[in-house]
Amino acid sequence: MNKLALALLAAFLPLSGADEALPSTESVIDHFIAATGGKAAWEARHSQVEHATIDFPKQGLKGSLTIYEATPDLYLGLTEFPGIGKIAAGSNGDIAWENSILQGPRIKQGAERADALREGAFNAPLFWRKLYVKGETTGSETVDGHDCYKVVLTPKEGKPITEFYDKKSGLMIKTAATVTNPMGDVNAEILYSDYRKDGDLLTPRRMVNHAAQQEFVIQIESVEVNPDLPKDRFDLPPEIKALLNKPAAAESKPAPSPSDHAAVESPNSGKLSIYMAGAPVASEAYTVKKSGSGIEIDGSGSASLGSMKIDIERFDVITDAKYQPLQTIAKAKLGQIQMNVSATFADGQAKNEIDTGQGPQTKTIAVHPDTIVVNSNLPLYPWTLLALRVSLDSQQPQQFPVYVLGQGEVEATVVFKAREHVDFAGKSAELNHLAVNGTSPQGQPISIDFWVDDNRKLIKIVVPSQSVEAYQEGFEPSIESKKPPAAASQWSAQQED
Repeated sequence: MNKLALALLAAFLPLSGADEALPSTESVIDHFIAATGGKAAWEARHSQVEHATIDFPKQGLKGSLTIYEATPDLYLGLTEFPGIGKIAAGSNGDIAWENSILQGPRIKQGAERADALREGAFNAPLFWRKLYVKGETTGSETVDGHDCYKVVLTPKEGKPITEFYDKKSGLMIKTAATVTNPMGDVNAEILYSDYRKDGDLLTPRRMVNHAAQQEFVIQIESVEVNPDLPKDRFDLPPEIKALLNKPAAAESKPAPSPSDHAAVESPNSGKLSIYMAGAPVASEAYTVKKSGSGIEIDGSGSASLGSMKIDIERFDVITDAKYQPLQTIAKAKLGQIQMNVSATFADGQAKNEIDTGQGPQTKTIAVHPDTIVVNSNLPLYPWTLLALRVSLDSQQPQQFPVYVLGQGEVEATVVFKAREHVDFAGKSAELNHLAVNGTSPQGQPISIDFWVDDNRKLIKIVVPSQSVEAYQEGFEPSIESKKPPAAASQWSAQQED
């Protein structure tokens, strides 16, 4: 009996003492496990669902968050912001993925994948030795009024994470880490508080997050312990499966030199009306200025995709006389989220400065000197630069490097299909049909059809997989074109999911 009492006493006594040496990482984490309910309570938990709110107080932006977790290492997080859209992210112990309105579907790679898999590990405190190759208690530090031990955990891949545990209670008070994402590395920290009993475990209900000069608060409202989850809850979404099964790029011939088409007359200005599933959703207005020194395309636009509002303040592309990009400036607002990107091009690199309201981040991406700069979705008018460069003298495939601003460069294959008779509302026109195929920087197959006049002005654009069509002012869609398709489009489904 005395031995049992002493063992229990040792497990729950604070690991503090001014004259004591620093405890081992094992001791600190074992104390945390005991303080939150004990190993048996952790092992008894096989799945859980957390319902939470997420609040960006400075922006006045609030949303909801639902997190599903289960053994073995299954994770799914669903975030929704009214007026903006949904973000989904998940992992299954092997594949880590994300699907957001800002970047579309993508599969995480490298250090970002490693971070996501560790974060998705179920009952992670029990298996920290498998998740990290090294653990070290490096000192003591006061955090938010708590006297804490500082523990540094080093993974096999990725950057170390630092955890702070209250010496008396044993509870985790803060984590600090360098987070890897498509925009680069960001220093982030989370403060944990409001610990409550959920089943037999004590868990934090409030998490204050700081990253890139931004603060947001996650408040757990309720926790379901060991719920019966649908068998397909953690299945990969169709968009992610499509990326895993993407076809190899088709062989094609190189594009002609930009100088071959330097004499092409450029369109001066334009206005595009954009439809999704037959309904008007967006409009764009732009100008094209061509001189002996180069080309400048500038414009603006707006869109309404369900509850999400997009305002494009400007999207400007400046090139030299050989169509080589010099500078791009993009300013837009998705709901309450500001998206500002500027890029300069030199020496085979695009140097980007990206600001989403959390402070500017820099990102350098290798590109071809004559790459064509476009955006990942809207606006569509920057594709004018492709129309200006493509040859209409041959139906052989032509290849062009295309830089999706802030994300990466991909290769597009362009085929001049034919000169076609195209019907519009109340009139028709003879136009040049261009078919463009490629992949997004995330590996998603993309096809776009363009119809341009003899001055290379965009008259009609169709994105078949997304049920999106765009028409130049003065060329309204026919009644037949306005009919919604029988099946919902992939893009519209992404906005609603």
